[in-house]
Amino acid sequence: MGRRNLQRIRQAIDISTQNTAAVIDFGTSKIVTIVAEDHGFEQCDIIGSGTVPYDGFSGGQWNAPDKVEAAIRDSINAAELESKTRIKEIYVGVPSEYIRVLATTTEVGVSSADRTVVEADRWALMDAAADKLDLPSHQGTVIHRSAAWFQLDNGKPTYNRIDGQRGEKLSGQIAFIIADPGFIEEASRLLNGLGISVLGFLSPTMGEAILLTSYKERDRALALIDVGYTSTEFSVVQGEAIVYHCILPLGGGHLTAALATELGIPMRAAEQIKRSYIFMPDEFDPVSDPEVIDESGRRLTFPTSLVKTIVEKEVDDLCEMLELTFKECSASLGNNSLVILTGGGLSMMRGGREYVAQKLGRPIKGALAKTAKLNSQKYASALGLVDLVLDSITQRTPQEESFPGRLAGGFRGLFKK
Repeated sequence: MGRRNLQRIRQAIDISTQNTAAVIDFGTSKIVTIVAEDHGFEQCDIIGSGTVPYDGFSGGQWNAPDKVEAAIRDSINAAELESKTRIKEIYVGVPSEYIRVLATTTEVGVSSADRTVVEADRWALMDAAADKLDLPSHQGTVIHRSAAWFQLDNGKPTYNRIDGQRGEKLSGQIAFIIADPGFIEEASRLLNGLGISVLGFLSPTMGEAILLTSYKERDRALALIDVGYTSTEFSVVQGEAIVYHCILPLGGGHLTAALATELGIPMRAAEQIKRSYIFMPDEFDPVSDPEVIDESGRRLTFPTSLVKTIVEKEVDDLCEMLELTFKECSASLGNNSLVILTGGGLSMMRGGREYVAQKLGRPIKGALAKTAKLNSQKYASALGLVDLVLDSITQRTPQEESFPGRLAGGFRGLFKK
């Protein structure tokens, strides 16, 4: 970065107002930094962003650890230049590979003399759930705790707060998201080395779930499938909680790699073919065989039937993994539960969502955050992180524990849904 650009950053205003925040999201193939402002009335503006490709992570380790710091710095610098701000503090999204979800049902007695439910009863329920799960034994950092549903006596379960209602017994399903302390330590080290303080660690998965779904949709449990570049994240969401979570070791990058291997072409050319592939084309779609230019400048043409075989084999493998996952969490999901597909690994391929829906025998809905910038499914987790951060800042009061702290309930959402 040139000396003039550095001067511009130093002269720019610092991010210090309560309604402005910076976040950084570590995806499977890119690092995204976003600076956003909350203008109230459920409106949020992205005033700067920086997206930098990197090699991601696997098995709890960076794939190219010597390049991560530079990628973080470049992503932050780009966001600073566009937003004309200097980032001194930031919220960090914990990648899906570094989180675990624990959920349990429990109950407590209503504490007030007149048996009216108050906020303290809900927190007592969460504390009881933490004790039941023996959270300290899991050796991680709790970054979220929230409720899938509450139930008063034998009433109907609801994810809405039930403060003010009367009863004897409060029960509910409470979920905790636990972050790997190794990631927290490493991310803090890298960001502190750049002169940036970390204000909190959050789960982009949680933010994405709240951002892409409505209260009504979360009244019953739904499945959120985020197909990334190197893996696929599967979450069951209900109320304001993630009650089931797993990582499947197959993503959009595997499609690209399979094409590159089978066709004998570079990854860049294989990615071009993958992006142009159409699942289940109709009579209005072009039928010409895909072409790419190789590294020596030659034009290479491949039969559509061969490309179809390669691509659909990989997607079929993913669908088999998804079928097994649906069976594993069948206690939480029904056959008619809503399924949402997002992420840049598959949903951006034309007809990909419909193909997966047909294979799984389930209706699948696409979801897209309605924003003026970064309006793409590949930014869903980063935008969810922004939504979660700004909404939590807006609702926090000086009496509350430090962020991220008590994030259960009341997510109003800053992007339009």
